[in-house]
Amino acid sequence: MSGHAKKKKLVLPQQDDHLDLVPLIDCVFLILLFFMLVGRLSTDERTDQITVPPTKTAVKFEAKGWTREVINAFGSTQKGAMPGSDRPPRNSIKIGQKVFNAEGINDYRAYVQLRNVLDQIYAKAEKYQDPKGTKMMLPKVIVEIRADADTEYRVIQEIQQVLTDTVDLTNMQPKRGTIDPANVKPFVNLDFTTRNPKDG
Repeated sequence: MSGHAKKKKLVLPQQDDHLDLVPLIDCVFLILLFFMLVGRLSTDERTDQITVPPTKTAVKFEAKGWTREVINAFGSTQKGAMPGSDRPPRNSIKIGQKVFNAEGINDYRAYVQLRNVLDQIYAKAEKYQDPKGTKMMLPKVIVEIRADADTEYRVIQEIQQVLTDTVDLTNMQPKRGTIDPANVKPFVNLDFTTRNPKDG
């Protein structure tokens, strides 16, 4: 007999090969339920603690003596906007009874015509000094911009630039050089609404 005896591995007898998963599933569902309830409570508490700071930039004004102008933007400048037509896509801008059309994305004639109408509105409007100290005279006019679902957001952005009188209308690039506040005719009180495509 050798000095080193081989150790026998201890094998535990297994009564059956079936594993019961019901307790594991119960625990998983209890943990899931616990985290769902605790997470919801903490979210509710967090919303109660949020407070909106008071605004420092908004100016409360009386609507008395103010006029309202509505600019409708409709159509699309995307390709394929007119099925079965070889014409370039187009969008339209309407203010009052005047409608200005643009053919394609680099046609700025409608913006030039819009600015001409805005200059006339600015000249007739009652004005007030800009409270932010820019030395600009602002018209007491609220401009409402309406757009339908087909209008690209780019068109709305360009209309806003025309309203603020900060772009060169030949190429829609920012005006160069020093801008004299006395020569700027901005419209800064804007509303945005959706437009029903059926409306004229």
